[in-house]
Amino acid sequence: MSLFHGVRLAVLDTETTGLDPASGHALVEVASVTLEDGGVRDPWATLVRPGRPIPPDATAVHGITDAMVAQAPEPPAVAAELRRRCGDLPLALHNAAFDLPFLAALLSGCSQPPLLNPVIDTLGLARGLFDSGGNSLGALAARFRLPRETAHRALGDALTTARLLLLLAERWERERGVRTLAELAAASQDALRLAPRRTAARPGAPVPF
Repeated sequence: MSLFHGVRLAVLDTETTGLDPASGHALVEVASVTLEDGGVRDPWATLVRPGRPIPPDATAVHGITDAMVAQAPEPPAVAAELRRRCGDLPLALHNAAFDLPFLAALLSGCSQPPLLNPVIDTLGLARGLFDSGGNSLGALAARFRLPRETAHRALGDALTTARLLLLLAERWERERGVRTLAELAAASQDALRLAPRRTAARPGAPVPF
């Protein structure tokens, strides 16, 4: 695929204690894989000691318990390794608006440089192609018959996001004329900005996270 020829990017995913780092919630797991020349490489994942109990409703989603993170690495070690892996590479996430604030809080709290990298959001790419609704990572994995991974665990979701990105990018290149990763990143953000206007007339429509 020409968009990914000769380029590398980092695909990220997280699991957390809740929805908002501003409310004191924190990471419990983070993962990355590298896309290089269109191939998925260098998987990495680690649990993170969150410094607070994991609420039962969060455990019900990802299955991570207080016992599992009791001996997990402390945030400074995770932050340093995450920052090293990201470097200045373009980043890809599914629903980056959720993950990036948690990653920013981790890095800033551990005196690591912020992530100012370009971001491609596969949620935006999907919305731009398929409109709103049914664009959760699980729904898209089923639509494209992607290999089964452990859902709602950081590495499984990062692998699924990487494979989904390759498929969505090919369609944006073929159907919409996108030629560079910068254009793809912009297209993903534009689709997310436009989405509220398209869904405003549909009260009660599910949010496709």
